[in-house]
Amino acid sequence: MKKIIFILLCFSQTVFAQHKKKNVEKIPLKQQIEVYKIPDDQLLNGILKGSRWYFDMKNYKEGKLYLDKDNIKPDVLYFVDERRFQININQKNCKSLIKGNYEIMKMNDGSTTVQMGHRPFKITSPDQKCVTDLFSFLSGAVDVSFDENAQVIEMNEGENFPPTVPGH
Repeated sequence: MKKIIFILLCFSQTVFAQHKKKNVEKIPLKQQIEVYKIPDDQLLNGILKGSRWYFDMKNYKEGKLYLDKDNIKPDVLYFVDERRFQININQKNCKSLIKGNYEIMKMNDGSTTVQMGHRPFKITSPDQKCVTDLFSFLSGAVDVSFDENAQVIEMNEGENFPPTVPGH
């Protein structure tokens, strides 16, 4: 009986010895959640930098904003450089400045950007009461259409999707 127990003990030790624990490298959480960087050749940022686009807040309709090169309109969207933008609101009852960063994506033809859930504007300035609607519109998912020939930018409210963690 002692021999059988001894043989079983030796057999079990060899079985457990063959099942070594594999070392799995863990990816740090920061890298898993890190924001995907869009390549510069897929962005309109280089084309838009330094340009000024005019609009009138009075004509802003919920979910739509049209900008053009008509400098008679009082409000201005200025693309400062390839990453930063600034909006000056010059209405009678509302003077405001909105600042932030932008990433406007191209489509294959290079004229428009549409990616469901993409948030092209990251606003860094604090929200101000008289521009709350515009502020929330720009902070959300926005589909931006850019027609270089007609010198028009059209922004429409896009579909918001919940953020996802890569790999899930």
